[in-house]
Amino acid sequence: MDLDPQCRAMLEAIAANGSPFDTDDAVEARKMVAATTKPLPDPDPRFSEVRDGSFPGPGGAIGYRYYRPTGIADRGAPALIYYHGGGMVFGTLDSHDPICRATAVGAGCVVLSIDYRLAPEAVFPAAVMDSWAAFMEVVDRAESFGIDPSRIAVGGDSAGGNLAAVISLMARDVGGPLPCFQWLIYPNTDMAAQGGSIDAFADGYFLTRDGLAWIQRLYLTSNDQRFDWRASPLRAPSLARVAPALVQTAGFDPLKDEGTAYAARLKEAGVAVELIDYPGMIHGFIRAIGVIDVAQQAIDDGVTALKTAFAA
Repeated sequence: MDLDPQCRAMLEAIAANGSPFDTDDAVEARKMVAATTKPLPDPDPRFSEVRDGSFPGPGGAIGYRYYRPTGIADRGAPALIYYHGGGMVFGTLDSHDPICRATAVGAGCVVLSIDYRLAPEAVFPAAVMDSWAAFMEVVDRAESFGIDPSRIAVGGDSAGGNLAAVISLMARDVGGPLPCFQWLIYPNTDMAAQGGSIDAFADGYFLTRDGLAWIQRLYLTSNDQRFDWRASPLRAPSLARVAPALVQTAGFDPLKDEGTAYAARLKEAGVAVELIDYPGMIHGFIRAIGVIDVAQQAIDDGVTALKTAFAA
């Protein structure tokens, strides 16, 4: 499969304007992401409520954005807790706002997007602890959020997919409550991985091998942490009894192999899992709604899986 022409055009634009993975400076990377961030305007007639709030967390307040589409039940609605991507170094509520809105409307569910702490200011396992605290807060406050505590899914892209997978494991290990589903979009599941797709797509496809090494240097404080399952859920001793999953991978993504491997391990552990690969795509493509046609298809596939899980 060849690189999708729309992805190729986007890569040309990135080459001209710079990529957050081309710098060793977290502040500069965040500025680059902000420059490509175009949140949808409010008021948005598709929603009865979009608001920002915060939860208490282990390192201070954890911000969130709450999306409630029009036409869903006032009580007992299904919900998705979404963890944004960005390598644990960049990414914001705004950078993933269009994804959250499209998902909420498509799936007919509440979405809560979580603004967890970022490295290097807050290193591993700060993002995990914030993500877990947010999950438990949403479960505990389900009634006030107008959602059904038995129909809360977790999801995220890249680093956010890592966090969604880790939260699913943590929920299992403490005996619940369990998310009803996990939506893992080109997830980073093994920070100790080498070779394979990482080498095959080391340069020229947005996320680079050097970029992966850079974000790990900022997020992790020792080499041993690369093998900690809270950083590398693929290395968890067992994936049994976690939430059913959709894993999505991109054909020209350094993380493709570890996403594929995670889906295989889930299946081996007896977990219901669907793996969808988008052959002509690059890492991060799902953010390019309206620019890359397959981005909407990937969201539609996620919406279909969420609706099935919520119905079950």
